Amino acid sequence: MEILDKLVNVALLAATLRTTAPILLVALGGSFTTKAGIFNIGLEGQMLVGAFFAVLGSIWTGSAFAGVACGVAAALVFALVFAILVVSFKANEVVVGLALNILAGGMTISLMKAIFGTRGSIVGHGIVGLPKVQLPGARDLLGSWAPLISGFTPLVYVAFIAVPLLVVCYNRTRLGLYIRVVGEKPEAAEALGISITRVRYTASLLCGLLAGLAGAHLSLGYITMFTENMSSGRGFMAVAILIFSNGDPLKVLAGCLLFGFADAFSLRLQTFGYPSYLVLTVPYVVALIALFALSYRARPRVIAETLESMRKLLSVDKNAEPGGKNPQ
Repeated sequence: MEILDKLVNVALLAATLRTTAPILLVALGGSFTTKAGIFNIGLEGQMLVGAFFAVLGSIWTGSAFAGVACGVAAALVFALVFAILVVSFKANEVVVGLALNILAGGMTISLMKAIFGTRGSIVGHGIVGLPKVQLPGARDLLGSWAPLISGFTPLVYVAFIAVPLLVVCYNRTRLGLYIRVVGEKPEAAEALGISITRVRYTASLLCGLLAGLAGAHLSLGYITMFTENMSSGRGFMAVAILIFSNGDPLKVLAGCLLFGFADAFSLRLQTFGYPSYLVLTVPYVVALIALFALSYRARPRVIAETLESMRKLLSVDKNAEPGGKNPQ
């Protein structure tokens, strides 16, 4: 029980919110393209370039917020390239997304070597991290639970505030309605005079905006450094969440909290001497379990449909059998 108290406490819950933020930001960005009918597997690459150029921008300008702007701009460029190839040239979205992910990984490594003369990580060099926001009165209001609402960087608050904003956007605004119509009924959208191309470009750029914020949070908020492939599969986790949530912001939040808790719990386990190669698999094991649970929930329906198809096939065979006999 004492070990459990050390593992699960306020510090773990606060760490869960911090680790959830980058996954939540990039997944909410992906919800725009998912709702618009685009399967965007390039979230990982957009997040990675956002993290790298956020660090670069903070070094060049001496400002964390200018660094965030540079990271967002880089992610928007990748999002625009994705939209041009997928929306305008009708290229395969999976192939384009994977190609951009590979490009992002190689480009950040090459630029790190060319600019800083090193590989592996960028530490120091005048990187300016995002400040932590201390909410006035949080300690008086919640006491020892205050770290759950205070002491985070601004992008953590942006991530969680974005959830209700996207709910309102999809249900109460013209843009949200257009995105949903284009994704669900593109023929109806054309009949209504809605430009499918324009809506999908807008959705892709909004996705790039939030993916860039997610990357900037990783390198300037979560930690103040950049390492090779520091997105560490978070973009692919976001894709997995989008598959079983269908882009619904509340379901996205639930999935991201699950993965964020797994990530924070794995980091906490390392302090108890568990092998790191086992501990680091925890978030991915959780992803597999979540996808398995989703498919298992749908299994009764699949089995029922299969049995119904077999019953119809057998009934057809029985009805055809008498007519198929040759008279003696």
